[in-house]
Amino acid sequence: MNPSATTKTNTSAPVAATPDNGPDCERVNTVLDQLIEGQPLTMEEEDYLIDHANDCSPCFDDIEKQRIFISFLKQRVPTPSTPATLHNSILARVGAVMA
Repeated sequence: MNPSATTKTNTSAPVAATPDNGPDCERVNTVLDQLIEGQPLTMEEEDYLIDHANDCSPCFDDIEKQRIFISFLKQRVPTPSTPATLHNSILARVGAVMA
């Protein structure tokens, strides 16, 4: 790809929220564009995406950005592991009900 044919993403995404429409959706788009381009995010940007996701779903109308966001969350948000005793506990309860 010709580097002069593309524009560089603004890596200093604004922090302020607009008073009339809630959280700053433009900042989310800027940060997601950085992810699409493979640029690393700061911890502040990662935290902002996670917090903003809880408040504003219209930001993710574009399906590609949704996929990027989901991939980001899977990488950064820890998934709790299943307790080792859960399987045996379920089997014991099912056995008790069946008896």
